[in-house]
Amino acid sequence: MKLAKLFPSLVAFLLIFALSVPKVDAAFKDVRDTYWASDIINEFVEAGIISGYEDETFRPGNTVTREQAAIIISRALKLDTTNVKPVNYSDIKESDNAYKAIATVTNAGIMIGVDGKFEPKQPITRVQLATILTKSFDLKGNGTSLFKDVPKNHSAYNTIDALYANKIALGYTNGAFKPEKPTTRAEFIAFLDRALNLKEQNTTEPETETENESESVADLLKEVYANEQNLSSYEFNGKMNLGILFPESAVTTPEDKALFDMLKDINVEISGAYQKDPMHFEANIDVTIKGDVQTTFTIPMVMTEDKIWVKLPNSPLLPLPQEFQGKFIELNLQQLTQMAGQPSSALDMNLQTKLGMDIINLFVDLLGNDFYKEVALDSVVVPTGVEGDKVIKFEVTNETLKPFVNVVFNELLPQMFELIAQNPEYVKALGFTPEDIALTKDLFSSEEFNLDEVVSEINKFLTINQFDEHIVITQDNYIGYDVVNVDITMTMEGETLGLKLFFDQSKSKVNEQIKFPIGIPSGDNVIPFEKLMEMEQQALNTESK
Repeated sequence: MKLAKLFPSLVAFLLIFALSVPKVDAAFKDVRDTYWASDIINEFVEAGIISGYEDETFRPGNTVTREQAAIIISRALKLDTTNVKPVNYSDIKESDNAYKAIATVTNAGIMIGVDGKFEPKQPITRVQLATILTKSFDLKGNGTSLFKDVPKNHSAYNTIDALYANKIALGYTNGAFKPEKPTTRAEFIAFLDRALNLKEQNTTEPETETENESESVADLLKEVYANEQNLSSYEFNGKMNLGILFPESAVTTPEDKALFDMLKDINVEISGAYQKDPMHFEANIDVTIKGDVQTTFTIPMVMTEDKIWVKLPNSPLLPLPQEFQGKFIELNLQQLTQMAGQPSSALDMNLQTKLGMDIINLFVDLLGNDFYKEVALDSVVVPTGVEGDKVIKFEVTNETLKPFVNVVFNELLPQMFELIAQNPEYVKALGFTPEDIALTKDLFSSEEFNLDEVVSEINKFLTINQFDEHIVITQDNYIGYDVVNVDITMTMEGETLGLKLFFDQSKSKVNEQIKFPIGIPSGDNVIPFEKLMEMEQQALNTESK
């Protein structure tokens, strides 16, 4: 077997999910320009109302404490915190950094303590934030809010109704307000920004939605995928099951039968960890191929900013020379790019991430509100440890195949190539030429291709038994669990070709300190890819003699 020829293909397969890890290029390392609240964050930081952390992060998903809320509100309202009337809380001292801000908002009647305590380290809930804003800006309601978890007899109904009436908080897509949910830093300043705009500009139209509030499904998905780019670390677990059923007429030799039997049931389990800065990604990929003889092997993989290491399995399907067994093949990504015939700009991960986000945003803009919908939390079994807040389902059926394909071919692909054509960096990074883009755009604008007729013909022999994805979104609006199910059959001239695919992945220890059990391979445990190539060349020379 030509190992060197197989290796690039194997690495390319492994990189399908590895190269999609997020990158950040905004003012804060954890806030991309595409993040839903990036503009507000930058404005409030520049105004000195809120600040980031010493490690150049903003941590938009962190909760706001009561003392932090006091500081932010006093700065935003430009309250005098120099000469303040003392307050008598048993859990704060005059020497505390937040004392003057706490005293200021207490004396102004904006925030008060309970039972002689201010509880400065406790998180601000959404109902408490509603109270702060209604007092700060003298907001009035009109009795029109109908949140399912805030009935009219709720003790805080009037306060929450005031935010709703002034379009500062419009609730979640499932009709809830979630009054006891802790408020994140991004959400806090977004609410505050709307209240300030209401006061200063006499407008009730919020400029930026926050955390799924009154958002369409498309807006929610764009926010979630942007948040995915901001995760600093996580561990993940996933699995994939692939089954391909070939028609009997395709089996002409014993070798065909053996191969097709293997393809009926392939199981892959993936576990690993990711860290954004410095970039470190590793995974253990366990592959089980069934058939006459079941074969299982493991492929450990490590990736950094510029290199990748893969330990090839020693199995009957891929026998290795003795000196390669148990070793990592080291390859720099520049080499991989060259072998794939791609330009060096393909390694610009910030550019690739930006392109990816542009395409995702285009996809959900065109398909989000018609083919995605929010479904019940119990519509999918969520792994233990994943705290789902909502579930978004994508689905295509035989009935919706025609409109789906129409949108993809008549809107999505033409607009995607127009997007690429307008950015020369994208064209170059993808290895295209302007001529390639122009030719492709002409293809989609051709009237010779009748898409409706093609889809009608496809529906005559294609049966979509299942084609859906369930995206489990956490309270912090990132994807905690994702599961895809595909089951389709094609029947032509009495023979059937079937495809089944199941894939899922969950995250844990998000934005926490994580461990990398494999680490960076080094020393005698590593064999450069060049040596593999040399051995391959020697084998070829020997065979030719």
